[in-house]
Amino acid sequence: MGLSNQNLLGLKLFSPSSINDKSLEFFEFLKYETKIFRNDSTILKKNLINEIPKSLKIKQTSRKQQTLKKFEKFLQNLDNILFIKISDDEISEIKWDDIDDFCGLLRLIERSDERKVRWALYHLFAKGHLEISKTQLAESLKEFKIKHFDKILAKIIKTETLSGLDAEFNGTTFIINHDAGDKLVSHYLADAIEEQSRRSPGELEEEILKLIDEGSYSNQEISRSLLIDEGLVSRTISKLRDQDKIILSSFGQRGARYFTTNCDNCPFGTTKTSCRKEALSFIISSFMKDFEVNLSANDFDSVESNQALLKIKRIIMMARKEKNTKLERNLSKNLDDILSKVVEKFIKIEFPDKSSGGSKINFGVSSAISNLPILYQLGLRKGAHEGIRLMNELLLESKTIQKEDRVKIQKHAMKEANKFLKNLGLEYNKSI
Repeated sequence: MGLSNQNLLGLKLFSPSSINDKSLEFFEFLKYETKIFRNDSTILKKNLINEIPKSLKIKQTSRKQQTLKKFEKFLQNLDNILFIKISDDEISEIKWDDIDDFCGLLRLIERSDERKVRWALYHLFAKGHLEISKTQLAESLKEFKIKHFDKILAKIIKTETLSGLDAEFNGTTFIINHDAGDKLVSHYLADAIEEQSRRSPGELEEEILKLIDEGSYSNQEISRSLLIDEGLVSRTISKLRDQDKIILSSFGQRGARYFTTNCDNCPFGTTKTSCRKEALSFIISSFMKDFEVNLSANDFDSVESNQALLKIKRIIMMARKEKNTKLERNLSKNLDDILSKVVEKFIKIEFPDKSSGGSKINFGVSSAISNLPILYQLGLRKGAHEGIRLMNELLLESKTIQKEDRVKIQKHAMKEANKFLKNLGLEYNKSI
């Protein structure tokens, strides 16, 4: 999602040491111990200050005046971030939700060494540093025991430079080749501090239900698809199972469990029959309108689940999108280029060594190719199918190839094609 401008400004004005000084205590005081003020956007400063001695979040010391001075400075920072507006006597325009959010962000950073390092990098960049030495970075994080500091730094640099950040690291200094104040750099360095999911529980449940209503997914797949922490997914799935909104559909490799929506207790309030009828109606009418192909409900008897039908419906809906706009043409070209790189990487053609009398051409195919999008896989399968068919036609037309050799060629081609398709998870077993 990325950090808000206010949170970015907050991470600029507050340094990483804020986690260990009074600042975090003050934030938690405002978040948890200001209930009496929460309905007001303007309060008297003295009334808020009077609550400080009662606070359990602020560590009480004998140096009360020193604490008050730090609190005054803290309030000034909040004013600079635009969380509040302060005058001599009043605090106005209080954005309680934003204050709570930033407090939660600090606690999130506290639990992760990588987030601390990212904050330090961003904080130094935001202060105008385009060259950040390891010494500077270590100094800004001196209050923390950062484990595997070099590995974390290397990971951040690798991740963000691959994503487009123009930067380099020479072993001692992190050099940012952007203009000072470039907002893109701020997001490269700081956005990953944010939790992957900031959704409310209700929003999270709805997103998961919409996803698995068109297929069966494991917790790990849901986590990857929706960019949600896997632990959070697991808790949400357990809750949805308890509510009988989803069911266990199957088991996968290494005991992975796959879930889908419960058609007998549809979370969207639709009956099983109505859902299937509506999906079939859309698909059948679309095929007639778009392709003049006359289908009937009988053509879908082998489609066992409503979820599969809904997925087919979704694919057809996306296929009807206009493809000749400038954006779509650019998308298609670049997607084709990217996916072709995958195919080229994982397919190795081994030509025969004529010196040793070899005569067969073999395909080497990695199983990693099965991670390609399903429609692309189906296109490859169709291509392999038609390639075999064309080869058979050419062999039959040839007058120089003996029948015995033709059969050998066909069998070998079929074997290699099936090896390729098996790694896609789509075998073509048609006999010759």
